[in-house]
Amino acid sequence: MGCLGFCSLGVLAWAVEYTPRPSLPVVVAIMLTVVGLSVVPWTRLAAARLRGDHEADRLFRRVVALSASAATGGAAISVFLIGDTPAGAGVAMASIFAAGVVALVGAVLLPWIYLLARTITRERAARVRAEERAEVAAHLHDSVLQALTLIHKRTEEPEVRRLARGTERELRAWLFGRPSEDDFAAAIAELVAEVEDRYAVTVELVSVGSRALDARTRAVAGAVREALTNAAKHAGVREMSVLVEVTETEVFALAKDRGRGFDPSVHNGPHRRGIVDSIEGRVRQHGGMAEVRSIPGEGTEVELRMPL
Repeated sequence: MGCLGFCSLGVLAWAVEYTPRPSLPVVVAIMLTVVGLSVVPWTRLAAARLRGDHEADRLFRRVVALSASAATGGAAISVFLIGDTPAGAGVAMASIFAAGVVALVGAVLLPWIYLLARTITRERAARVRAEERAEVAAHLHDSVLQALTLIHKRTEEPEVRRLARGTERELRAWLFGRPSEDDFAAAIAELVAEVEDRYAVTVELVSVGSRALDARTRAVAGAVREALTNAAKHAGVREMSVLVEVTETEVFALAKDRGRGFDPSVHNGPHRRGIVDSIEGRVRQHGGMAEVRSIPGEGTEVELRMPL
């Protein structure tokens, strides 16, 4: 419709040049029709695009109101004050055409230019904030986080160790963001934090990849929790490690400690009961595999594999 209106402007220009002038009301009606066909479709498109943006929509409405007032005022002056003369027809045509140009430029182009400029400004501001956040994160990592880690490793007080480790985790979460609650890697990190806080131990966590929590990944997370709990209770050491890797085909987890260990061939005792009930049974129930390797005096490894 907008392109048809532009074509009708060319036809109108030809008619003004080569045909007799009609009466003034007919001139006004023709100009309103032609300019309306040229402008209204574009303004309706702009209004649809700007819906929901209050600032741009307010600018659009003001320009439309100004254009309508200019067209109405020019037509009224030519009809009621100047009369049906060549001058009156010229004033009417010029005012309506100028109103159409104002509406086309002000109501269609300017709001889009405004939105584009605002988008560019917001992107630039977001980039600046990201750079500043990266600088702060680098500074805190090189100073505060390393100090907290050193305090946690050097102190012998359980409460100080727990406080330093918890503060380090909170600061890392603030700097690098918290994953979704339904995320497997987030669940592993949370249970590691719980074990550290409850038993005043240090768990070095290495996590590669992740996926949404489901029955199988929850079983792996529960088995990892039990492995760490057993190590914290019975291994006699304050440091242990967990490696968790998620691939397209399986979830792999390995919990290790270098504590007192135990004899896996013994079928009774707290170690073995916890392994059978809470680790092996939990994983195998969902089609996974659990293997426990332990040597008295050298530590324990619990390897878990869950096919996906």
